[in-house]
Amino acid sequence: MLNLHKYNPEYTELFEIERNRLNNTLNNICLVEHIGSTAIPGVDGKGVIDIMLVFDDKADIESATKLLENIGYFSSTNDIKRNGRIFMSSTGAKESGEGDFHLHLLTKGNCDYSQTIMFRNYLIKHQDARQSYNDLKYELFEKVNGDRKEYTRLKDDFIKNTIDLAQNEEYVKH
Repeated sequence: MLNLHKYNPEYTELFEIERNRLNNTLNNICLVEHIGSTAIPGVDGKGVIDIMLVFDDKADIESATKLLENIGYFSSTNDIKRNGRIFMSSTGAKESGEGDFHLHLLTKGNCDYSQTIMFRNYLIKHQDARQSYNDLKYELFEKVNGDRKEYTRLKDDFIKNTIDLAQNEEYVKH
């Protein structure tokens, strides 16, 4: 069941603790990025701390998956490998709750990496876009009656439009 939680500044502290644990476990072989709503101050969300692990190549991902399982992460039972992204969670449960960790493992060349970072950074930088995203989340929350997949799907257009704005802003800078 989908629940929305007010943004909590402790999410950043929890991420930093987990980043250190992940870097120690993986011997610093990847970038560890805080993504999702918990990475954007003032944006409410599911309270799940999403972390993107960005590797140089796929072979590193395969070995990392085994190491992550050794410290308590679970590979997705749904075999989520969209666009070459592998998903793992700290609970193994189908529905996650506030304070759970989700890992997204992919390579640097994957466009999901750059787009996710552009989206996060754009919202951090632009208060109006951040507020619009927050408002949209509550509007969709009321509309989907707890359906997490539908909620995520309905955010797609906003996310794509925001990435376009971020790309255009980057283009203008150069």
